[in-house]
Amino acid sequence: MDKRGGVNADQQLAGDEVTDQKHTPLPGTILLAYRGSIAHGMYVPKDDPKHIDDIDLMGFVVGAKENYFGLKEWGSRGTKDFWEGPYDCVYYEIRKAVSLLLQGNPNIVNMLWCRDEDYLIRTDLGNRLIAERSVFVGKHIYNAFAGYASAQLQKMESRDPAELREYIGVTNELKARGLHPNHKGEVIAAPEDHPKHFTQWVDDKLRQRLLSFQRKGENLGYMGDKRKQLVLEHGYDSKNSAHCIRLLKMCKEFLATGEMQVYRQNDRDELLAIKRGDWELKRIKEYADQLFAEVKAERDRSPLPDGPDHDRANALLIEIVSEAIQ
Repeated sequence: MDKRGGVNADQQLAGDEVTDQKHTPLPGTILLAYRGSIAHGMYVPKDDPKHIDDIDLMGFVVGAKENYFGLKEWGSRGTKDFWEGPYDCVYYEIRKAVSLLLQGNPNIVNMLWCRDEDYLIRTDLGNRLIAERSVFVGKHIYNAFAGYASAQLQKMESRDPAELREYIGVTNELKARGLHPNHKGEVIAAPEDHPKHFTQWVDDKLRQRLLSFQRKGENLGYMGDKRKQLVLEHGYDSKNSAHCIRLLKMCKEFLATGEMQVYRQNDRDELLAIKRGDWELKRIKEYADQLFAEVKAERDRSPLPDGPDHDRANALLIEIVSEAIQ
């Protein structure tokens, strides 16, 4: 292993209770951790009828020397995201990661407060970033977390049931014909309850309808088939609602203490009930309104500095990169 954190390709992810398939970390990885449902303690097992969770990983990487002294860009503007088997992976080059940390990005900030067992790689340089995480603490995280929570609340009810049923029908039929762009050449049998009238549509009509969803901005493709069905069952997207409530509670705690509680030990059961769709929509919206007010009040009395320590963050970044590529 070099100072940038290169790892043997045969390394097994530590503590992985979800799958026995290996993931090969990118060269230069200094931090790698579970993110999303596993990090929050809200992963719904595969054998559960309401399982809709991926195995999400996030990593921070120090690139090679040519990424800092030459013209070669690392990834796409400092980001690489891809699937590897069951893993939904996103990696950030360290400059991009620090930039997002300074903005209070909820997904990125979480990386510095995971439980020990949720880190899969922690090099000396990664540990240094964690040890100095206080430089990223400030009341500025209110805007990022509240903004993300608000977006989740809006997404929760953004799906028109009739349109969603048509989207499912069109995609199922394209898959059954081996014509779906994400399943080109792979014929996937349509489910038994698949609306039969779509079988009468010609190929071009199906393709054009799918394209119309994409042009309209109906980003439904990221939702798995089971999640789409659950949206129809509940009348709203319960996963979005759980994200909203979790973000607000994490923000409130952070503003009070300067510590991020990523693993939701105290309210896990409540959040899982919301995620499973056990709460009525009215109750969720009332709870969200209450939390938005509580978070704003917590911001106003928070002892945290107004924003992060940009100068120290910049110095820390220079130290990490300089040591890694020397």
